[in-house]
Amino acid sequence: MHVCNISFQVDPAIEPIWVAWMQSNFIPKCIQTSCFNESKFYIIDVTADQYPTYTLQLFTLSKDKMEEYLSQHASPLLAEIPAQWGEQCYHFSTQMKIVN
Repeated sequence: MHVCNISFQVDPAIEPIWVAWMQSNFIPKCIQTSCFNESKFYIIDVTADQYPTYTLQLFTLSKDKMEEYLSQHASPLLAEIPAQWGEQCYHFSTQMKIVN
């Protein structure tokens, strides 16, 4: 199984509306690409002096589907984040393969 992991640091001032936007807009758009069959959205435990940190994991059984997402969908989807939130939300992506 292949996983696209997108991590986010969010300004606390926008956190509640950002979470709602992720759940109603961004995550459904990722799933609508038909590249992924499952998603999981987490908040990471951080110290009180750090910005809220989240991660979105998007799962696919196929390396081809991951490559399709990366070549056709990732750039426009990820461009929505700074367009919507500017510097209030920092993100980066990694691709992983489940070992066990």
